[in-house]
Amino acid sequence: MEDSVLGLIKGTPNVLGQIYSDLASPGVKAVGQALGTVLEFSTSFLLPVKLLNEKFRLNFKKRITEYEKKLEEIPEDKRCEVHPQIGTPIIERLSYTTNEEIADLFTTLLANASNIDMVNTAHPAFVAMIEKLSPDEARIIKYLEGKVDIQYCDFRGQKENGYIDLRYHLTLIAQNVKLDFPQNINAYLANFVSLGILFDMAGTFRVDETIYNKIKRVYGFEELKRQLVPTVYKDITLEKSYYQITDFGKLFIRACIK
Repeated sequence: MEDSVLGLIKGTPNVLGQIYSDLASPGVKAVGQALGTVLEFSTSFLLPVKLLNEKFRLNFKKRITEYEKKLEEIPEDKRCEVHPQIGTPIIERLSYTTNEEIADLFTTLLANASNIDMVNTAHPAFVAMIEKLSPDEARIIKYLEGKVDIQYCDFRGQKENGYIDLRYHLTLIAQNVKLDFPQNINAYLANFVSLGILFDMAGTFRVDETIYNKIKRVYGFEELKRQLVPTVYKDITLEKSYYQITDFGKLFIRACIK
Protein backbone atom coordinates (compact mmCIF):
# COMPACT_ATOMS: atom_id res chain seq x y z
CA MET A 1 0.00 0.00 0.00
CA GLU A 2 2.81 2.35 0.95
CA ASP A 3 4.64 1.80 -2.36
CA SER A 4 1.47 2.40 -4.38
CA VAL A 5 0.82 5.69 -2.60
CA LEU A 6 4.39 6.88 -3.16
CA GLY A 7 4.13 5.81 -6.77
CA LEU A 8 0.96 7.84 -7.17
CA ILE A 9 2.29 11.06 -5.66
CA LYS A 10 5.57 10.78 -7.59
CA GLY A 11 3.75 10.18 -10.84
CA THR A 12 2.02 12.46 -13.32
CA PRO A 13 0.81 15.02 -12.52
CA ASN A 14 3.56 15.47 -9.96
CA VAL A 15 1.52 17.95 -7.90
CA LEU A 16 2.68 17.03 -4.42
CA GLY A 17 6.23 16.62 -5.68
CA GLN A 18 6.15 20.27 -6.78
CA ILE A 19 5.31 21.56 -3.32
CA TYR A 20 6.91 19.03 -0.93
CA SER A 21 10.55 18.02 -0.77
CA ASP A 22 9.89 14.97 1.44
CA LEU A 23 7.26 12.80 -0.22
CA ALA A 24 7.84 9.99 2.29
CA SER A 25 6.70 11.96 5.34
CA PRO A 26 3.55 10.59 7.04
CA GLY A 27 1.61 13.81 6.47
CA VAL A 28 2.32 13.94 2.73
CA LYS A 29 1.54 10.25 2.33
CA ALA A 30 -1.80 10.81 4.10
CA VAL A 31 -2.59 13.65 1.70
CA GLY A 32 -1.60 11.43 -1.24
CA GLN A 33 -3.93 8.68 -0.05
CA ALA A 34 -6.87 11.03 0.47
CA LEU A 35 -6.40 13.05 -2.71
CA GLY A 36 -4.95 10.44 -5.06
CA THR A 37 -7.79 10.35 -7.59
CA VAL A 38 -8.48 14.07 -7.15
CA LEU A 39 -4.89 14.93 -8.13
CA GLU A 40 -5.16 12.71 -11.19
CA PHE A 41 -8.02 14.91 -12.35
CA SER A 42 -6.11 18.10 -11.53
CA THR A 43 -4.64 18.21 -15.04
CA SER A 44 -8.06 19.37 -16.24
CA PHE A 45 -7.35 22.83 -14.84
CA LEU A 46 -3.57 22.80 -15.49
CA LEU A 47 -2.60 22.84 -11.82
CA PRO A 48 0.93 21.46 -12.43
CA VAL A 49 1.57 24.28 -14.89
CA LYS A 50 0.26 26.92 -12.49
CA LEU A 51 2.56 25.59 -9.78
CA LEU A 52 5.55 26.70 -11.84
CA ASN A 53 4.69 30.22 -10.65
CA GLU A 54 6.46 30.75 -7.30
CA LYS A 55 3.78 32.96 -5.73
CA PHE A 56 1.03 30.59 -6.82
CA ARG A 57 2.98 27.56 -5.56
CA LEU A 58 3.59 29.05 -2.12
CA ASN A 59 -0.09 29.90 -1.68
CA PHE A 60 -1.17 26.42 -2.76
CA LYS A 61 1.37 24.77 -0.46
CA LYS A 62 0.03 26.82 2.45
CA ARG A 63 -3.52 25.62 1.77
CA ILE A 64 -2.52 21.98 1.34
CA THR A 65 -0.52 22.18 4.57
CA GLU A 66 -3.62 23.52 6.36
CA TYR A 67 -5.60 20.60 4.97
CA GLU A 68 -2.83 18.19 5.98
CA LYS A 69 -3.06 19.37 9.61
CA LYS A 70 -6.82 18.82 9.66
CA LEU A 71 -6.39 15.42 8.03
CA GLU A 72 -3.91 14.39 10.73
CA GLU A 73 -6.60 15.04 13.36
CA ILE A 74 -8.76 12.32 11.79
CA PRO A 75 -7.96 8.81 13.11
CA GLU A 76 -6.20 6.83 10.39
CA ASP A 77 -8.92 4.17 10.32
CA LYS A 78 -11.53 6.91 9.71
CA ARG A 79 -9.82 8.45 6.68
CA CYS A 80 -11.14 7.82 3.19
CA GLU A 81 -10.32 8.87 -0.33
CA VAL A 82 -12.02 12.09 -1.40
CA HIS A 83 -14.48 11.75 -4.27
CA PRO A 84 -13.25 13.82 -7.25
CA GLN A 85 -16.70 15.38 -7.70
CA ILE A 86 -16.11 17.41 -4.54
CA GLY A 87 -12.32 17.24 -4.18
CA THR A 88 -11.32 18.44 -7.64
CA PRO A 89 -13.22 21.76 -7.54
CA ILE A 90 -12.00 22.40 -3.98
CA ILE A 91 -8.37 21.84 -4.99
CA GLU A 92 -8.85 24.17 -7.95
CA ARG A 93 -10.24 26.93 -5.73
CA LEU A 94 -7.61 26.43 -3.03
CA SER A 95 -4.98 27.05 -5.66
CA TYR A 96 -5.98 30.72 -5.91
CA THR A 97 -7.78 31.44 -2.61
CA THR A 98 -5.76 33.90 -0.53
CA ASN A 99 -8.33 34.92 2.09
CA GLU A 100 -7.88 32.98 5.33
CA GLU A 101 -11.58 32.75 6.28
CA ILE A 102 -12.64 31.43 2.89
CA ALA A 103 -9.70 29.04 2.68
CA ASP A 104 -10.57 27.64 6.11
CA LEU A 105 -14.09 26.78 4.91
CA PHE A 106 -12.65 25.00 1.87
CA THR A 107 -10.01 23.01 3.78
CA THR A 108 -12.52 22.02 6.47
CA LEU A 109 -14.97 20.83 3.82
CA LEU A 110 -12.15 18.87 2.16
CA ALA A 111 -11.15 17.34 5.51
CA ASN A 112 -14.75 16.30 6.20
CA ALA A 113 -14.90 14.75 2.73
CA SER A 114 -11.85 12.71 3.86
CA ASN A 115 -13.58 11.45 7.02
CA ILE A 116 -15.77 8.33 6.94
CA ASP A 117 -17.91 9.73 9.75
CA MET A 118 -18.40 13.14 8.06
CA VAL A 119 -18.31 12.43 4.33
CA ASN A 120 -22.12 12.40 4.22
CA THR A 121 -22.11 16.12 5.10
CA ALA A 122 -19.83 17.09 2.19
CA HIS A 123 -22.41 18.02 -0.46
CA PRO A 124 -20.90 19.00 -3.85
CA ALA A 125 -23.04 22.17 -3.92
CA PHE A 126 -21.15 23.52 -0.91
CA VAL A 127 -18.04 24.22 -3.00
CA ALA A 128 -19.82 26.80 -5.17
CA MET A 129 -21.61 28.19 -2.12
CA ILE A 130 -18.33 28.95 -0.34
CA GLU A 131 -17.08 30.73 -3.44
CA LYS A 132 -20.12 33.02 -3.28
CA LEU A 133 -19.26 34.16 0.27
CA SER A 134 -17.30 37.23 1.28
CA PRO A 135 -14.83 37.09 4.20
CA ASP A 136 -17.43 38.82 6.40
CA GLU A 137 -20.00 36.19 5.46
CA ALA A 138 -17.53 33.41 6.27
CA ARG A 139 -17.17 34.90 9.76
CA ILE A 140 -20.95 35.03 10.17
CA ILE A 141 -21.21 31.37 9.09
CA LYS A 142 -18.83 30.45 11.92
CA TYR A 143 -20.93 32.54 14.32
CA LEU A 144 -24.03 30.57 13.30
CA GLU A 145 -22.55 27.24 14.38
CA GLY A 146 -24.86 25.69 16.96
CA LYS A 147 -27.60 28.28 16.43
CA VAL A 148 -31.09 27.70 15.03
CA ASP A 149 -32.05 31.26 14.05
CA ILE A 150 -31.13 34.94 13.86
CA GLN A 151 -33.71 37.16 15.51
CA TYR A 152 -34.30 40.65 14.16
CA CYS A 153 -36.44 43.76 14.71
CA ASP A 154 -37.83 46.45 12.41
CA PHE A 155 -38.46 49.98 13.69
CA ARG A 156 -41.47 51.47 11.84
CA GLY A 157 -42.64 55.05 11.94
CA GLN A 158 -46.42 55.60 11.77
CA LYS A 159 -47.68 58.41 9.56
CA GLU A 160 -51.22 59.47 8.72
CA ASN A 161 -51.10 57.50 5.49
CA GLY A 162 -49.22 54.41 6.66
CA TYR A 163 -45.87 53.20 7.96
CA ILE A 164 -42.27 53.91 7.04
CA ASP A 165 -39.39 51.52 7.79
CA LEU A 166 -36.89 53.47 9.89
CA ARG A 167 -34.52 50.61 10.76
CA TYR A 168 -34.82 47.32 8.89
CA HIS A 169 -33.94 43.79 10.10
CA LEU A 170 -31.75 44.85 13.02
CA THR A 171 -29.75 41.97 14.53
CA LEU A 172 -26.98 41.50 17.09
CA ILE A 173 -24.53 40.16 14.51
CA ALA A 174 -22.38 43.30 14.48
CA GLN A 175 -22.06 43.08 18.28
CA ASN A 176 -20.86 39.46 18.11
CA VAL A 177 -18.84 39.20 14.91
CA LYS A 178 -15.93 41.39 13.83
CA LEU A 179 -16.87 42.55 10.34
CA ASP A 180 -15.02 44.65 7.78
CA PHE A 181 -18.27 46.12 6.49
CA PRO A 182 -21.00 45.91 9.16
CA GLN A 183 -23.18 48.22 7.06
CA ASN A 184 -23.61 45.27 4.65
CA ILE A 185 -25.18 42.87 7.15
CA ASN A 186 -28.61 42.90 5.52
CA ALA A 187 -27.02 42.19 2.14
CA TYR A 188 -25.11 39.29 3.67
CA LEU A 189 -28.29 37.86 5.17
CA ALA A 190 -30.08 38.25 1.83
CA ASN A 191 -27.24 36.28 0.21
CA PHE A 192 -27.67 33.52 2.80
CA VAL A 193 -31.37 33.39 1.94
CA SER A 194 -30.57 33.13 -1.79
CA LEU A 195 -28.13 30.27 -1.06
CA GLY A 196 -30.73 28.38 0.96
CA ILE A 197 -28.87 28.75 4.26
CA LEU A 198 -31.53 30.97 5.87
CA PHE A 199 -35.28 31.43 5.49
CA ASP A 200 -36.91 34.73 6.46
CA MET A 201 -39.80 33.95 8.81
CA ALA A 202 -41.30 37.45 8.43
CA GLY A 203 -44.62 37.73 10.25
CA THR A 204 -43.73 35.28 12.99
CA PHE A 205 -41.62 35.79 16.10
CA ARG A 206 -39.99 33.96 18.99
CA VAL A 207 -41.84 33.91 22.31
CA ASP A 208 -38.63 34.53 24.26
CA GLU A 209 -38.18 38.32 24.31
CA THR A 210 -34.54 38.30 25.50
CA ILE A 211 -32.85 38.95 22.14
CA TYR A 212 -35.54 41.36 20.98
CA ASN A 213 -35.10 43.42 24.15
CA LYS A 214 -31.33 43.52 23.59
CA ILE A 215 -31.86 44.74 20.03
CA LYS A 216 -34.17 47.48 21.32
CA ARG A 217 -31.51 48.65 23.78
CA VAL A 218 -28.57 48.45 21.40
CA TYR A 219 -30.31 50.44 18.66
CA GLY A 220 -32.01 52.92 21.01
CA PHE A 221 -35.65 52.18 20.30
CA GLU A 222 -37.00 54.14 23.29
CA GLU A 223 -34.69 57.08 22.60
CA LEU A 224 -35.88 57.16 19.00
CA LYS A 225 -39.47 57.33 20.18
CA ARG A 226 -38.69 60.21 22.54
CA GLN A 227 -37.02 62.15 19.74
CA LEU A 228 -39.53 61.61 16.96
CA VAL A 229 -42.94 61.01 18.58
CA PRO A 230 -45.23 62.90 18.16
CA THR A 231 -43.30 65.66 16.32
CA VAL A 232 -42.38 63.58 13.26
CA TYR A 233 -44.36 60.35 13.65
CA LYS A 234 -47.61 59.51 15.38
CA ASP A 235 -45.89 56.49 16.84
CA ILE A 236 -42.89 54.20 16.30
CA THR A 237 -43.62 50.49 16.51
CA LEU A 238 -41.45 47.44 16.85
CA GLU A 239 -41.89 44.47 14.51
CA LYS A 240 -40.21 41.24 15.67
CA SER A 241 -39.26 38.24 13.57
CA TYR A 242 -36.31 35.98 12.73
CA TYR A 243 -34.32 34.15 10.09
CA GLN A 244 -34.47 30.40 10.54
CA ILE A 245 -31.43 28.33 9.64
CA THR A 246 -32.64 25.71 7.16
CA ASP A 247 -31.77 22.01 7.37
CA PHE A 248 -29.59 22.54 4.29
CA GLY A 249 -27.95 25.49 6.02
CA LYS A 250 -27.23 23.42 9.14
CA LEU A 251 -25.63 20.74 6.96
CA PHE A 252 -23.52 23.39 5.21
CA ILE A 253 -22.35 24.86 8.52
CA ARG A 254 -21.56 21.40 9.90
CA ALA A 255 -19.56 20.46 6.80
CA CYS A 256 -17.57 23.69 6.58
CA ILE A 257 -16.94 24.58 10.22
CA LYS A 258 -14.45 22.49 12.15
